[in-house]
Amino acid sequence: MRRTKIVATIGPATATPATLRQLLEAGVDVVRLNAAHSDMATHANNARLVREVASDLGRNVGVLVDMPGPKIRSGVVANDEVELESGQEFVLSSGDGIGDARHVATTLPDMAKWTRRDDEVYLADGAIVLRVLETLGSDVRTEVVRGGTLRSRKGMHLPRAEAHVEPFTARDALALEMAIAAKVDFLGLSFVRRAEDVERVRARLPKRGMRPALVPKIETAAAVDNLAGIIAAADAVMVARGDLGIQMPARRVPLLQKEIIRACNLAGIPVITATQMLESMTRSPLPTRAEVNDVANAVLDGTDALMLSEETAVGLFPSATVRMMSEVAEAAEGWPHDRVHPAAIAGADADRVAWAVAHAAVQAAEDLRVAAILCPTRSGKTAHRVAAFRPTVPIAGISTSPQVLGSLALVWGVLPLLVPENREEEPLRLALAAARKAGIVRDGDLVAVVFGATGPRTGSTDCVRIVRA
Repeated sequence: MRRTKIVATIGPATATPATLRQLLEAGVDVVRLNAAHSDMATHANNARLVREVASDLGRNVGVLVDMPGPKIRSGVVANDEVELESGQEFVLSSGDGIGDARHVATTLPDMAKWTRRDDEVYLADGAIVLRVLETLGSDVRTEVVRGGTLRSRKGMHLPRAEAHVEPFTARDALALEMAIAAKVDFLGLSFVRRAEDVERVRARLPKRGMRPALVPKIETAAAVDNLAGIIAAADAVMVARGDLGIQMPARRVPLLQKEIIRACNLAGIPVITATQMLESMTRSPLPTRAEVNDVANAVLDGTDALMLSEETAVGLFPSATVRMMSEVAEAAEGWPHDRVHPAAIAGADADRVAWAVAHAAVQAAEDLRVAAILCPTRSGKTAHRVAAFRPTVPIAGISTSPQVLGSLALVWGVLPLLVPENREEEPLRLALAAARKAGIVRDGDLVAVVFGATGPRTGSTDCVRIVRA
């Protein structure tokens, strides 16, 4: 059983019932809808489609809406792409207009106010590098330091611009409205710089009913500086390596990946590693050896989930890419290496009893070599806590709520299992029946059951039982 979860983006290549079914059968645990592209009606329809296909397959699959954020982009260019040559002059303007090999518009109306001579500006998501020569009114004259192909509406980075940009845009508000109506499980938050950016979005969520988990993306230098506070405010975290590689020297990104994953492991919250993991499989049926190493190393670092973007959204081999990622992740999980245990049990603000019980359950499960750890849960937190200690035995997150199970689809090692509402049947019997049906428990097996007892501490993990199935 693969423990590391796979997040896959759906797009033109996979947004049909047949292709989506192939993705889920290949092993996708969470489907990502990128709200930076397409319209909200399309995303809402795709969220519904995911639920329908997953239900047909008897799977509990999570849905993540990635909020567009204020991503700074260059504008439209003639014929959708132009070539920029090293050494030529190139103008960045704040107008609209169609760009060419001499100039292009941007989404930054006050760009000239934020640039200085000799600043480096990155176009095409970092592939093209410009050096600022001077400002001309609202335009910026530059020299191309590293040339390349510039396509329409590609990401760009300008030093110091992030301090002047509001992280929550009007399009984000539309995406949030759509996500809440579609009852998605996760919201990916773009351009987060500090914990307050996360809390401002949380304040916009409904007070009751479905509240998606917030997943801030660590993609700015400011976010790295404020990592501890962001993790404390988050429900999960994404390592957005593409934008990180633009905002700071690329050589730092592998080390930052390890630092962010370790910090999330210590906090006991899920972490996703994203960007270019198997990018060559967008056009090729096989990955490069370096990409295989990249996926395996993220697993060894301790990531909860691995993410595919263009590979499954517009790629030629989407389901093959998922199978490849699954095989590599499962192989890496079998390699002996040290796990980082969460430090939350020692934290003054954590529920120390719940964390201690989860830790004790995992220790007992390992000592007794139980078949599985069953976590009947109303909120999903019990399964979260148990998974944070990375047990070697299967974990089942068991709930009557499809929404709770959707939130567990991202959590390392947790198999989400739905049980029916039945007040007359003992919850333990329902949990064991679900585990037997899933094939992780057989009659006579020893099983650890972790749960919150009824009473004053209802809703908090405080009990562990060892039973025989």
